[in-house]
Amino acid sequence: MMKKNISKLILLIMSLVLVVGCTALKNSNENNNDKADALSKIKANGKLVVGTAPGYPPFEFTVNKSGKSQVVGADIDLAKKIADEIGVELEIKAMDFDALIIALQSSKVDMVITSMTPTEERKKSVDFSDVYFEGTNSIIVNSNFSKDISKEDDLKNIVLGVQRGSVQEIYAKEVLKAPKIKSLTAIPDLIADMKNGNIDGIIASTVVAKINANQYEGIKLIDVNLNQANKEEAAIAIKKGDNKSLLEIVNKTIKSLKDSGQYEEILNKNIDLASKQ
Repeated sequence: MMKKNISKLILLIMSLVLVVGCTALKNSNENNNDKADALSKIKANGKLVVGTAPGYPPFEFTVNKSGKSQVVGADIDLAKKIADEIGVELEIKAMDFDALIIALQSSKVDMVITSMTPTEERKKSVDFSDVYFEGTNSIIVNSNFSKDISKEDDLKNIVLGVQRGSVQEIYAKEVLKAPKIKSLTAIPDLIADMKNGNIDGIIASTVVAKINANQYEGIKLIDVNLNQANKEEAAIAIKKGDNKSLLEIVNKTIKSLKDSGQYEEILNKNIDLASKQ
């Protein structure tokens, strides 16, 4: 009887050791996954998940293909180049502009490519790649707009429309301190509201403004020296943390595209596509 009990005790101890060992191995694997850098996680998942905010042609906008809505644009092409460089598939997640950084911080997306300006305030929350686009801003107004808007301060006398969460919104609120500002999700929404008489002028990237002026009848661009807001830059946002390897491959791709002239080709292709929508 004693031998039988000893045998049972030995089996019990061995079972406990096995359970503890498996649990420790599982925890070790989980910890290793948590510690894996951003690039390793993307490769392990086999896909690059990119967040973007459609409604800002030629950078990101929707087209109808075979009865289905599809997000396209220069930023989407850039995302595909980066995914190809990493050797994974590309998945696009469309959402409102002001939800993108939150999605990045909560790891719902691997990076954000949406013509985002790398401001000092945003750099506190996310890391940025090198700048891949540089441009200027303009004002979109109705064709019958007759108010005198020749200098920056004149903008304080009109109702300004801006994309919610954009650098243009930051400029209007914090730099210009305009008393009448209306923020909406996308440029098309702002134009529709302007046509309804609720907005006098919209601040937008000059490239974007020109495309919208070609797309919509009854609107035009006016030249105003916006001082601090006259320059627009775009960079890719990546979650803060162990992302050195990912940033290196992203910056390498950006440099290659710009140096070879391919990025300009991508941009021009999408300007042409957006203008035909």
